[in-house]
Amino acid sequence: MRRADCDGLWLPGVNLDRSCMEAAGLYHANLTQASLVSVNLRHADLKTAILRRARFALADLRGARLVETDLRDADFTEADLREVNLRKADAGGAVFRRADLRLADLRGADLSTADLLQARLTGAVASERTRWPVGFDHTAAGVVLAEDPGPEPLPLLQPPGITMQHPPLRSMS
Repeated sequence: MRRADCDGLWLPGVNLDRSCMEAAGLYHANLTQASLVSVNLRHADLKTAILRRARFALADLRGARLVETDLRDADFTEADLREVNLRKADAGGAVFRRADLRLADLRGADLSTADLLQARLTGAVASERTRWPVGFDHTAAGVVLAEDPGPEPLPLLQPPGITMQHPPLRSMS
């Protein structure tokens, strides 16, 4: 499924374990409670996707775009999230145990109830709008503070419009 165009698809509960979805377009997709264990999502576009309670343990999401994504209660245990863009993502209750978040963009992300136990955050970028768990010392974890650049720039290629209007069916008779 490398470079697959899955924009806007609703796939709640789907099992995509160990699949290769490198550079796939999953813009505004619904993968609630999906299983994506050991999946390759390098450079995938998951902007505004719904990934609530999805399981990404051991997944490779290097360079993926998860801007404004719903990650509530998702499991990223031991996932590779280097250079991932998590700007303005809602990661309430998400588990990032032993996840690699080095050089990730966390500006404006809500990590206030996330589990960051043994997560690697060296060089990750945050802003004053990034919300951390109570008592979590992001400076000691190696996080760099930067200005919030404002709204996310539009992609060079816009995703196709999602419509519910279908052409009328024609009878063969």
